[in-house]
Amino acid sequence: MGGSLLLFVGVISTPAWSENPAPSVHWGSTAFPDQYTTVTSGLTLNRFTPVDGLGNKYDSTVGNTLGFNLMTLSWTKHWDYSGTSWLWKNWSTNLTAGISPTSDEPTQFFQNKVVHQLRHLPPVPPVNTRKETDVMIDGSATRWFPLFGPKVIFVGGGFSVGTLYQQGFLRAGIRRLQISPSVWHSDKWGDINVRASAMGRISYQDNGSTFHAVRNTAGLVQPAIAIGQYRTTATGETIPTWEIELALMWDSGIFVNTTGQSQKQFAWSLAASAGPVRFETWNDSMGHLSERDYGPTYGAALTVDVLRAWSIIQEFRTTPTTSQSASL
Repeated sequence: MGGSLLLFVGVISTPAWSENPAPSVHWGSTAFPDQYTTVTSGLTLNRFTPVDGLGNKYDSTVGNTLGFNLMTLSWTKHWDYSGTSWLWKNWSTNLTAGISPTSDEPTQFFQNKVVHQLRHLPPVPPVNTRKETDVMIDGSATRWFPLFGPKVIFVGGGFSVGTLYQQGFLRAGIRRLQISPSVWHSDKWGDINVRASAMGRISYQDNGSTFHAVRNTAGLVQPAIAIGQYRTTATGETIPTWEIELALMWDSGIFVNTTGQSQKQFAWSLAASAGPVRFETWNDSMGHLSERDYGPTYGAALTVDVLRAWSIIQEFRTTPTTSQSASL
């Protein structure tokens, strides 16, 4: 069922990146920690349909159509300090909150009127659609280490609590390790090159008011490759001026069937960032591109880094125009 949407943005000086709220990580979204300080807000959509367009049932205990429309606010802080012995040097923390008027729209529109029409698939009927207000809060702490550059290796953990489910997790990996020579350089915008990421994640889950039977533990592996233009700040934060990233995900799953067997998930994610805007879409159709269109199927997120957007506005307001400069 893939979640392809069109995004057109102008390339400007600062990027947007934020940690995705639960349950996006188990739907297929990227789950890497932020590499720099950011404050973002936006909309994250995730849809679950227990049947496909042909009436085949997804083998789990979840029998409802779920359309999560999470309005999110995410804050990541890198606690760099000029001293050499400060306790939190090379640590970062994240807090993400999301509230969702869970309903059938707009996720059904994107599923049936956009994606399925483009792929010539039969529409998927909703089943006992959940109509509630759901809330999720996510938090994490991450320790960063250098590898051919600052802040590439990460180790950390976090939690997710709310109406969907409860979760604690540990994760470790590498983020944006440069694997190709730079093909173009700019003192202001950075270098264009290819970078790789990889992460392992293990989590412990408990039930919530939405999901009443989740797997107790889940393991997840996520590799990714990206091309973009990157600059490094004085404190070692890697910031993409623009970036396109493809990630894959293998997850032992949080869903179980009536016999207690977990439902493994295989998904892909495609993300693009330019300036303070970031768009990402994810889908569980990996390996089943022609027929798989049911279960925890797809999601999409559009976020804006409000902190950097405000900085850009302030920069435009304070920069003198050409005529003003000439008259000085």
